[in-house]
Amino acid sequence: MVTIGAPDAALRMSQPHMAVPALLGAAEADPLQAALDAVYAAVAAHGEDYRALLQEIWSACQGRP
Repeated sequence: MVTIGAPDAALRMSQPHMAVPALLGAAEADPLQAALDAVYAAVAAHGEDYRALLQEIWSACQGRP
């Protein structure tokens, strides 16, 4: 399904159910692809405050090679 424009406020989504693709993405064989897929799905599931999630991910990655 493709949505064009703003989502319909009457269609509420369950964040736990929206997070399932993040778990599936993390199971990829290629570690980089797994990380990218998991973060992408997590951002989509997190909702409007996705910037806070990205900042938390960034702070966890700082200082690591």
